[in-house]
Amino acid sequence: MKQNYIETILGGLTVLISIIFLSKFLNANIDKESESSYLLKAKFLKVGGIVIGNDVKLSGVKVGVVSDVRLDEDYFAEVVFKIYSEIMVPEEVTVQIASDGILGNKYLSLTPLNRDSKTFLKENNEIKNVKDFESIEDQVSKIIFLATQ
Repeated sequence: MKQNYIETILGGLTVLISIIFLSKFLNANIDKESESSYLLKAKFLKVGGIVIGNDVKLSGVKVGVVSDVRLDEDYFAEVVFKIYSEIMVPEEVTVQIASDGILGNKYLSLTPLNRDSKTFLKENNEIKNVKDFESIEDQVSKIIFLATQ
């Protein structure tokens, strides 16, 4: 029986590369549980596809993860999210639901209103300045309405 060493080496390399890619994938999608974080929340009329695990970005940089999406007693969509402890979010901030392109994932976008603010949000604070999700249909209907006036 003839042994082909090249096929054995290529098979071993394929398995090794697969294991490396799998570990990179798992590390990229693991929440930073080991890091301390604090919770913030915001209430929306509609969240438009935000789910647990979506990113929270401050000025386009990932600073946290959505940890819960639920209805409150007044039927508002309450989104609870973790912010990494090394990030201080200013009190004057706007939160909105954004998308990575037309078919991209949704994420929470935090935009500071006053970048020189010296007061920051603390654990379990609620962000009151929210912009609700607008679907593509909502945006198209606004454009059509403006065009007909």
